[in-house]
Amino acid sequence: EIVFPNAFTPNNSASNGGVYNDVNYSNDVFFPIHAGVVEYQLQIFNKWGELLFESDDVTIGWDGYYKGQVCKQDVYAWKVKARFVNGEEIIKAGDVTLLLK
Repeated sequence: EIVFPNAFTPNNSASNGGVYNDVNYSNDVFFPIHAGVVEYQLQIFNKWGELLFESDDVTIGWDGYYKGQVCKQDVYAWKVKARFVNGEEIIKAGDVTLLLK
């Protein structure tokens, strides 16, 4: 299983490299709730299709930064490819709203 939120509020003071604690509900990093993921690729795009972020580690999410700067408040597209312990593979896409504090 893999489920993504539809909004998050990045830390305006500095990038943390996408590291998150899944039991901390600060909502600073865009990451999935997941179980049984063995292969993973997450991509984040702006509305012009420019790739802003990519991770192949399910424990690293998007902290809302691109080239050292926090992105503007907007809606961003995401795409994920994942394979689970049972061999099932999925490709999902959606959008996330980045809200500035």
